[in-house]
Amino acid sequence: MAPLTLFAYYVLFWWVCLFAVLSIGLKTQDEAGEVVPGTEPSAPAKLRIWRTLALNTLISGAFFAAWYWMTQVMGIGIAEISAFFPQPPSARQ
Repeated sequence: MAPLTLFAYYVLFWWVCLFAVLSIGLKTQDEAGEVVPGTEPSAPAKLRIWRTLALNTLISGAFFAAWYWMTQVMGIGIAEISAFFPQPPSARQ
C-alpha cells in the first residue's frame, strides 16, 4: 500500500477518534462552579488541548496499527469477515 494511502487512513482514524477523546477528562464550567459571564456553562473549565491531542494520537495510532496488522500482515479483508460469524443451519449446504 502506498505511503500516502496509509497516511490518509491514519488521518481518518485520527479524526474519528477525536470525537470520542474530546470528552475524556472534561470538566465543564458548570461542574467546576465557575461559569464565566458570556460563556456557555458546558464550556470546558480548563482547556487542555495538547493533552487531548496527544491522547487522541496514541489511541488512533493503536487502532491504525491494529487495522494495518489485520489487513496488511494477516491479509484479512471484507471477504474474510464472514468467516468470523457462524452461518445459520439453513445456509449450510
